[in-house]
Amino acid sequence: MHKFYWISLIASTALLGNERVELFGTNMDSNGSVATAQGNPIALYQDQIMSADKVTYDRNTSIMEAKGSVNVFKDGQHVMSEYSRINFLDETRYSVPYFAIDQSTGLWVSTSEAQACKNLIDLSSGAISGCDSSDPLWKIRFSSADYDTDKMWVNLYNPRLEIGDISVFYLPYFGYPTDSTRRSGLLIPTFGWSSSEGFYYQQPIYFAPQNWWDLELRPQIRTARGSGLYTDFRFVDTPSSQGSIRMGYFKEQSRYAIENDLAHAKHYGYDVKYRHSAPLREWFDSTLEGESGIYIDGSWMNDVDYLNLQQSDETRNITANQVMSRINGYYSSEDNYFGAYFKHYQYLNSASNGTTIQTLPTLQYHRYLESFLDNYLLISADAAATHYYRPNGKRAVEGNFNIPATLQTSILDDYIDISYTANASAKVIGFYANERNGESGSTYEQGKYAQLDHTLSIGSTLVKSYDNNITHVFNPLVSYTAAGSRYYSGYYETYRNSCNMSESYAGYPCEFYNLSAPSDTLSLGINNYLFENGKQLLVDRLSQNFRYDDQRSYYGELQNELELEIAGAISYYNQTAYNYDRDRITKEQNTIRYNDGVFLAGISHYYTDQLRNDTPVYASYWTADAAYQYSRNYRFFGQVAYDYREALLKRSEVGLLYSQRCFDFGVRYVQNRRPILTNTNGSDSINDSYIFITVVLKPIGGSEFNYKLTDN
Repeated sequence: MHKFYWISLIASTALLGNERVELFGTNMDSNGSVATAQGNPIALYQDQIMSADKVTYDRNTSIMEAKGSVNVFKDGQHVMSEYSRINFLDETRYSVPYFAIDQSTGLWVSTSEAQACKNLIDLSSGAISGCDSSDPLWKIRFSSADYDTDKMWVNLYNPRLEIGDISVFYLPYFGYPTDSTRRSGLLIPTFGWSSSEGFYYQQPIYFAPQNWWDLELRPQIRTARGSGLYTDFRFVDTPSSQGSIRMGYFKEQSRYAIENDLAHAKHYGYDVKYRHSAPLREWFDSTLEGESGIYIDGSWMNDVDYLNLQQSDETRNITANQVMSRINGYYSSEDNYFGAYFKHYQYLNSASNGTTIQTLPTLQYHRYLESFLDNYLLISADAAATHYYRPNGKRAVEGNFNIPATLQTSILDDYIDISYTANASAKVIGFYANERNGESGSTYEQGKYAQLDHTLSIGSTLVKSYDNNITHVFNPLVSYTAAGSRYYSGYYETYRNSCNMSESYAGYPCEFYNLSAPSDTLSLGINNYLFENGKQLLVDRLSQNFRYDDQRSYYGELQNELELEIAGAISYYNQTAYNYDRDRITKEQNTIRYNDGVFLAGISHYYTDQLRNDTPVYASYWTADAAYQYSRNYRFFGQVAYDYREALLKRSEVGLLYSQRCFDFGVRYVQNRRPILTNTNGSDSINDSYIFITVVLKPIGGSEFNYKLTDN
């Protein structure tokens, strides 16, 4: 009864001040305004819990002191000391020595003493680490530090990184956040060295003044090559949209540009990405039912080195000769779909794209499938208008119309599905603007085209289960399309014979001709599926087309696609196409993979031998990769890509990663061939060799250093 009296008295006395303090202990004592708790005492204040060997609280001064094995717990934070004093009036705290650990990340800090006022904590000399505190693999020693608990930011002064007991790195200052809140500041830099480009340094600078946008500046210098700046502006302008704008500029040193015969001494460009899933509702307060959307993915650059120079590791860049920019917009209701699509093409290996045909824009209307006569009759409709534009040369506007009508039913107790489709379509095209040199205006007259085709399809889906939990699905399909009436006039009539797409002729004057010769087509398909306990074991799709026209009949390519789970850890994929006329396999891809959770590997071969403008184009490409988790800490990996036709090693990589709970160390050697634009050869390439060293101090972060050897 005496103990509970003192607990009640202390608690009620504390309520007279600004802070509520509750003190519990097996041995309680009071001397005037000072209450003392011993015997496993516990103090509750604000949102914290404190335990110690002895706790005293003075209600006149609002000072609480804790002595001996002091532990404080708050929101996943654990602070330990031998002595701690808290003044609730001026909101100051003092601890000696001071050890704090974040339970979620394992990051700890240890100092000789700590003083705090409100949300600011000043720390004396000490160390910080994310490893086991008894024997940390790494630690950062500092002369002093401060921590803002509101901003969740730590500043370290004169930090010195130690691996074991060896000092490996020093900075006059280092700051880092203790949470994932976006904030302005310096990001982790990237360092590198190249025998041809010199020392590489990129220092990202991050600005996040508001929660709906941020800006990242990435200035870089390559001491033997040049310097530049790339910027990324990211924003979220509405709850249903987001976008980004990237711009970059790099200036070569004259000596480097001349020695490497670069086509441009300055490289620049931009990328724009934007996605909005409800523009009509949020921009125009539209009450229309249905969905709307906008998608923008645009790029432009004066040459491919705009991509190569964005970062020190060019192996991460995906480059191609063609850059396509798109702007798509749509509105879709329950029955109708309206779309507008803009496409712009840029060829990086061409000095000018003035004669490149762009689609600016394509306007589309689609009427969704409607059923009539108890779902026996299905009808849909499409209409599209495309504007083909280019600065130099003829331009065109083309209209396309398509209306398929399908009658369908099932027979023989629903074992057989049968359908008939009548497909009516039409085209109209008109031309304007001047011709290029050598072109005649009479060749580009208005054209009209119409067709009516008939398709009869018969198929079935058969399912059978077996006692060993195996299920087989068999899906055969046969369809025959009869080329019905055709109507040609103008442009389509003039080049009906010479510009047929089946003859792979796409140059002038056939650049706007996109019709194939009429022919009847028989299509055969067989699909097989095997499942075990609902898991897919095998998928095999076999298809064959036969085409018939006025002169002859011929086989289309026999195509087969196979996906097979050979065992729990082994899978195989194959895609094959066989051409009867040429009596050869024209396309084949084989991939086999193994993954048992410890060792994973894969090898793939891609082969193609197809006709382009009546000329065989052959390619043969090998890729392989492997990784081995030697133990919980060590992982070895590698990959290789080889162009057999060119007898060229495109890429190779080998490396290892040492990983602990608090530390990652990786080293890898990479060879990679990348394209460049030169004055002599136009599109050329460089073979780069890298050594990458990665160090990650968990959970603070890390950086990567690379050394590059470049062989022209």
